[in-house]
Amino acid sequence: MQQFKNLKFVILIIVVLLILVIVRNSDQNLFKKDIKSAIEATQNNSNILSRDQLHQMKGPWMVVNIGNSDLSDSVQVEHSIKIPFENLLDQTNRNILEGVNGDLILYSADVATASKAWVILNQMGFKNIFILNTGGNPEELKYKFQPDTTARLEQDSI
Repeated sequence: MQQFKNLKFVILIIVVLLILVIVRNSDQNLFKKDIKSAIEATQNNSNILSRDQLHQMKGPWMVVNIGNSDLSDSVQVEHSIKIPFENLLDQTNRNILEGVNGDLILYSADVATASKAWVILNQMGFKNIFILNTGGNPEELKYKFQPDTTARLEQDSI
């Protein structure tokens, strides 16, 4: 009799674990890709396209404007849609993005917004996603480094 009670307890634990596994795997927002591929793409800049590369692309592609402003005059293309970043994961917008044949090219006047969208869509399993870079490297320092001479750390220890 005691063994039967123990068996019920073990079966109950297995059923609960099975339900948790099913719920976890059925989540549509679960990240699907290994993060190492995303890190590699960002280190190699293989996820960034210039305007020239965009105009030289062969095959189908779609520019997705996720920023608050319109495409700049130098980037005007016929294959573009506008989806605000805030609404990127709405079901209707996800269906639109999933229905795109070819490459998805993300554009925003703010490169950080396009980068965030790239990470989200990449981890959701979208393939062939690129960021359209319309300017120079935003991380490049545009000023000469000058140390702060007002702080004298060597005198603080006295």
